[in-house]
Amino acid sequence: MSWYLEQGAEADVVVSSRIRLARNLSDTNFPWRLTAAEAEQVTDRVHDAFSTVAEVSGRGLINVPLQSLDDINKLALAERRLISRNMLKADLPRSLLLFSDEKSGVLVNEEDHLRIQSMRAGFALEEALNEADKLEAALGEELPFAYDEKLGYLTTCPTNTGTGLRVSVMLHVPLLMRKNLVDQLSKRLAQAGYTVRGATGEGSDAVCDMIQISNQVTLGFTEAEIVKGLTQLSRELVSQERKYRSALQEEDPTALEDEVYRACGLLKSARRISFDEAMCNLSSVRLGIATGILDEIDYQSWQQIFIESGPGSIQLRAGQELSQTKIAEQRAQFIREILNKQNK
Repeated sequence: MSWYLEQGAEADVVVSSRIRLARNLSDTNFPWRLTAAEAEQVTDRVHDAFSTVAEVSGRGLINVPLQSLDDINKLALAERRLISRNMLKADLPRSLLLFSDEKSGVLVNEEDHLRIQSMRAGFALEEALNEADKLEAALGEELPFAYDEKLGYLTTCPTNTGTGLRVSVMLHVPLLMRKNLVDQLSKRLAQAGYTVRGATGEGSDAVCDMIQISNQVTLGFTEAEIVKGLTQLSRELVSQERKYRSALQEEDPTALEDEVYRACGLLKSARRISFDEAMCNLSSVRLGIATGILDEIDYQSWQQIFIESGPGSIQLRAGQELSQTKIAEQRAQFIREILNKQNK
């Protein structure tokens, strides 16, 4: 089962947790210097190593050579958070390797030779880290990783050198957004070594009132220290968001109910809806789920809509390239089917 089809801990605010470990092969040029032939060799070597790990652990393997996919399929993978937006480019052979549950795997020839990743719904950083560390250790038995005794793991981007660990948590913070606290928060976090991004990563906007917070630096910190710091920070933001939600419910519960039911009614009835309008109303619906106003919709169904309403996923489901108008119509139908199924 895909990570986003599960309900995780503290789901009222925390949507997902992700761990990424950057690793490079010590006997091969770094990705930015690879020729196409060398990049192909890297994908073959990592595939062989991953296959060995999957076989030993008794887990199924999914191998996705990205150069063999069309743009729609690649975009759908990015929308499901399985590949980065950087991997939509096809300038070199790149691949995605996953265990069959799609919760962990490896991006090959992204910014680094390997981006080992583990994803979970809700607040589950330690669980995700344990999974990523196990996979990294197993792959390290098969592949030589570039490592320096003083600097740690060597990476393409200097900010990842050290542990190579990037920890991120996605939060739904509509009240913090409405109070314009996110911009202030971003400046304060930058000074502390953290960054705030939109739902789809670097350079993106806070779609659906979602933000991702992650560490910026890995050098000089242990994995445990990085995870502990981000965990504490996340809990502070969760606490603030809950406080403002409670205040809103006490001050004007009818206004909140009106917002939630209007958004839910629109999504259940619309025949054509843009991505931006869908995300705006989905934010209100998730707020309704979290505050107990909507008890007929679960987080798993909400997350399926959130993840699979992008243009790539909509066209993939249709099995063909669609016009923007048809995408909007197919999106509305998909959302209606999921939400109205909850009432049966």
